[in-house]
Amino acid sequence: MNYIYDVTLNLNRKLFEFYEWKEEDNPEFILKIPVFKVDIETFLDIKYNDIIIDKKILDLIEEKTESYSPNNINIIRYACLFASTQSVVAIEFDSEGNNYMKSNLSIEEENEILDTINNIKYTIVDYKIKKKLKKINKKLTRMEEEIQKEIILKLDNIYRNNEISKLKYIYFEIYDEKIEDINKIYDKLVNIVINDNDKLKKLNNILGLMEYKKIV
Repeated sequence: MNYIYDVTLNLNRKLFEFYEWKEEDNPEFILKIPVFKVDIETFLDIKYNDIIIDKKILDLIEEKTESYSPNNINIIRYACLFASTQSVVAIEFDSEGNNYMKSNLSIEEENEILDTINNIKYTIVDYKIKKKLKKINKKLTRMEEEIQKEIILKLDNIYRNNEISKLKYIYFEIYDEKIEDINKIYDKLVNIVINDNDKLKKLNNILGLMEYKKIV
């Protein structure tokens, strides 16, 4: 068994890039964690899909990961690092072998690990893909996703409160046309948030002005 020592992980149900980490995420300082070197196809499957790992690997890593908290050392029951020749990802599994937490690493720590595992042997990892994630054309940053959610929440509140004049005002400002179908207006505005970056900034600005100036 090969181990990596002294790394920081931000284990979450969603995999965030290192530069997207937030202080409130409570990253963990890991004292020791197993590492497996795998081929690139295996690595990409493990990093980007929902998988279930073979019990042999689960037994190998059981209670082998230690994390530090003030005045205490904690054991993470099932966790390890998987590394290709180019990248590294941390995975935490449940007792059935399902991955449920993941973490990237800082560029500095990732490069150190890649140097460390350069001469270790590859491990053949048995796993099954439970859910293959859909390919998307544009990967949103964490901040962009939060902006999307905030705008949709604002539109939902206006729609649920039946503030028809506000919805019509927003639609006219963006499309320079008037329509009476409120459901169609709402659907088109939500579609902007998801699919139309060109109009999204204008929509966000209009909502901001409406809140600030209390217009309409």
